[in-house]
Amino acid sequence: MKISLSTCALALAALLAGNAMAGDGSHGAGSSKDGPHGIMRADTNGDGKVSKDEAAALQDKMQGDWFDKTDANKDGFLTQDEIRQGREARREHMRGEMKARGEERFKEADINNDGQISLDEAQAKMPRLAERFTTLDADKNGMLSKEELRHGGPKGRSKPQE
Repeated sequence: MKISLSTCALALAALLAGNAMAGDGSHGAGSSKDGPHGIMRADTNGDGKVSKDEAAALQDKMQGDWFDKTDANKDGFLTQDEIRQGREARREHMRGEMKARGEERFKEADINNDGQISLDEAQAKMPRLAERFTTLDADKNGMLSKEELRHGGPKGRSKPQE
């Protein structure tokens, strides 16, 4: 089954919106953290502003890149299966990135490198985590393991690592 260009455009818009909501590093226009994946990369003339034409050119490039990545058999058309597989691949990629960021943050917070985070370490390096420390400390030993963070505290609730 072949998919129309308008369906592809809608899928691209959903994908881009999902990326922004997922925190893939893309920050909206005007963000102080607008890095290489943000809208300011569209500023091709370097004037510090993004024109409508520059934004449209970036969107066209992103749409073309997305289409090329999603068109698994390179026949110039997208099938429902290719779109589904593209979404699944993107989800897996995002999970991997989130896991890597969590591992990095845990390592940075584990000042004494004992494989666990104490309340003092959490207060020093992860203050928002420190606020939930006692809830997350399922075994009540005064330390947070990666496993406790992965399960989000008592009852095995799943919460993302901070």
